[in-house]
Amino acid sequence: MGFKLSRQMMNKGFTLIEVLIAMTVFAMGMMGLMALQIISIRGTSLSSKATVAGSLAQMHMEKVINAEYHAPGLHDVNASNNSDLDSIANTDFQNTDAEGGSAGLDRYALALNIADNTPIQNTKTIVVLVHWDNGRHIRRLSTVKSLSSGARHSLLH
Repeated sequence: MGFKLSRQMMNKGFTLIEVLIAMTVFAMGMMGLMALQIISIRGTSLSSKATVAGSLAQMHMEKVINAEYHAPGLHDVNASNNSDLDSIANTDFQNTDAEGGSAGLDRYALALNIADNTPIQNTKTIVVLVHWDNGRHIRRLSTVKSLSSGARHSLLH
């Protein structure tokens, strides 16, 4: 028994228009995936920088906590910033060239704000701020140092 395909059955397949539409849909999907990949890379980079900034802030905070109450460098030299210790615009001490170690060539600025007799007499509120990207991103650590007991309380924000 012979089976003959009709001319219409032999010409089955995709037309040029169908192929072009399929390729366009595929290309748009790939561009969407590339955009997501770029966003993911940026997020990973920011996360890495935030980790380095947190480590720098922690290292400096450990020095502050281990220092004596009247140690040099732990004096409020700028009382005008005591109402806003979280500000990087008006600080007591600033190091604008702190290196991020293995994170590459990124530069971090380390700022220290101190308020004497705050929140009560014979205490100091000390805030360590590490920022990068011209202050767009900030890591903040604060502690309260006491003269009488030497007790300290540290907060991470």
